[in-house]
Amino acid sequence: MPKKVDHEARRRQLTDAVCRITLRGGLGAATFREVAAEAGVSVRLVQYYFGSKQGMLEVTQQHVGERSIERLMTWIEATDGSARAVLGAFLKSFNPIDEPSRVALLMYIALYTEGVVAAMGDPASNKGRKTEVGMMYDTILEQLKRGPLRHGVDPAAEASLLTALMPGLGQYVLDGTITAEAAAATIDHQLDRLFDVSA
Repeated sequence: MPKKVDHEARRRQLTDAVCRITLRGGLGAATFREVAAEAGVSVRLVQYYFGSKQGMLEVTQQHVGERSIERLMTWIEATDGSARAVLGAFLKSFNPIDEPSRVALLMYIALYTEGVVAAMGDPASNKGRKTEVGMMYDTILEQLKRGPLRHGVDPAAEASLLTALMPGLGQYVLDGTITAEAAAATIDHQLDRLFDVSA
């Protein structure tokens, strides 16, 4: 009987190797050969699962995103379900408070930067595609529209500002400019400015 292969577990093994290499030397270092060596498999196996470098990055991005969403859902379940609490949990998910969230943010930055560079070289390739930033904006706007917001708050304008704030605030935590606690306090300050808690 041939051994049954868990393809999802294998992809996780390979994307974990991509993450480790990227954190050490950037996405440019994550070649098929390096990923194979890091994961202890053949180059041919890496090619089989990803097909191309772009395919490898897309699958890695998907797996990093899935893990972040799992953590986020746990945090959201611990809230009272209000728009302010859910949005707070979402924004704070970009705050690198431990090793998993630090890795997730570093990979987000690396993959997002790679995507921006690619789009600059070939703008048509990004046309019509919903980017991670676009999805972030939509999520923030959805919660702001749930309200209740203070009088005069423009949900679309504030969603744009919060999208720009995140994950930039997390990067300041990564480089030591501010602490994770200070970043969380900044997020709470912004939400207090937007939501009408007396309603």
